[in-house]
Amino acid sequence: MSQALAPLIPTLIFDLDGTLTDSKPGIIGCLREVLEARKMSGYGPLDRFIGPPVEQWAAELLPHGSAEDRAALASEYRACYDRVGWSDNSVYPGVTEMLAQLHHDGFPLYVCTSKHEHFAVRILESFGIARYFNAIYGDRIEYESHSKSDLLALILNQNAIDRAWVWMVGDRSFDIEAAHLNGIRCLGAAWGYGTPEELALADAVAATPGDVMGILRAHAIA
Repeated sequence: MSQALAPLIPTLIFDLDGTLTDSKPGIIGCLREVLEARKMSGYGPLDRFIGPPVEQWAAELLPHGSAEDRAALASEYRACYDRVGWSDNSVYPGVTEMLAQLHHDGFPLYVCTSKHEHFAVRILESFGIARYFNAIYGDRIEYESHSKSDLLALILNQNAIDRAWVWMVGDRSFDIEAAHLNGIRCLGAAWGYGTPEELALADAVAATPGDVMGILRAHAIA
């Protein structure tokens, strides 16, 4: 590909849960298991905990708990997820084909997820799609910040990505907010868990993975 055309190929940074894979069964199953083991109740629908970092929802579930108790809750959840939750998962229809085409056409691809990095790598490798990505970034215990915005900034800075030619692709408000805080655009993945109200905040919305390429081309021309 000529240097003249290179700027028209943006970097794409994908969320994982609700964007590449339908991980809801494993996440919700492990959440219920640890909450029931602690005899906790009154927490309402659990879908809102798909997307944000574990530390964030642990603080919401234990608003008066100590840091140690919140850390213990997060650890119990991750132990369940490590044992069974990660495999209760599936790739959304059309995602593998989308990634293969984007990779073939020269799009630099990354993953930015609030899930722990070793889980993200394990999941993507198990489905045979890790090979399409330049790098997979997830949360790590040693990080001082667990916010998605800071993780996205790390990806942009470490890989010297031009913010004028990059899209975050995600399904939740957390993805859109992280993108905008970093001065980049967000393409909403309408096939995931996000509500219409959340997706309305995105710069563009794709109904299916098969629509992503066309939207990117339309915005490149515009």
